[in-house]
Amino acid sequence: MPRGKRSDVLANRQRILEAAREVFGRRGLDAEVREIAERAGVGIGTLYRHFESREGLLSALVHQAGEDILRRVQAVVAAEDPRAALRATMHAAAEFCEQFGALTEVLLTRDLDKFHPGGHDEFHADHPDFADEFRDLLADLFQRGIHDGIFRPDLDVPVAIAALESIFVSGMLLALAAQRSYPAGADAVADFFLAAIEAPQR
Repeated sequence: MPRGKRSDVLANRQRILEAAREVFGRRGLDAEVREIAERAGVGIGTLYRHFESREGLLSALVHQAGEDILRRVQAVVAAEDPRAALRATMHAAAEFCEQFGALTEVLLTRDLDKFHPGGHDEFHADHPDFADEFRDLLADLFQRGIHDGIFRPDLDVPVAIAALESIFVSGMLLALAAQRSYPAGADAVADFFLAAIEAPQR
């Protein structure tokens, strides 16, 4: 394929993904695929040449979202001290929720059966689970905080990771954001969590 045409194909694919994020985020999974194509400025046939089905489009969107937030969390965990890194991670999660709107629950739980019975297998096919990578990043962050004397020496790291995961998946962060704002919700979670795990002051 000539380079110019290949660039056009890639640009169309990215426009479709951006349109899907906006339309699914606003309307939820009941959004019409035709509306996504119109929003992207492509024909419905072009959309289906890139993504064979609604579930295939969602799977690609989840993959892109997972890679994006993973890159952001990797950057802050590597560059910041443990306290700041934990707060920055909360803010990255809040920005993720704000960006994907009504689609957030599906992106967090990866549960299409709730909305489209029978779509689960297609949604998960060839789709990497980023959860293990996030857990590894959090484990490194907590271990570094313990080593540096910032977090409690008796901190149970697996429990701390599970608690953070439950905050995201349960929708607690979304509920706080609805009452306050996404940044304020992220700060509230970070403040509460840090108060529980920081080492006692000497």
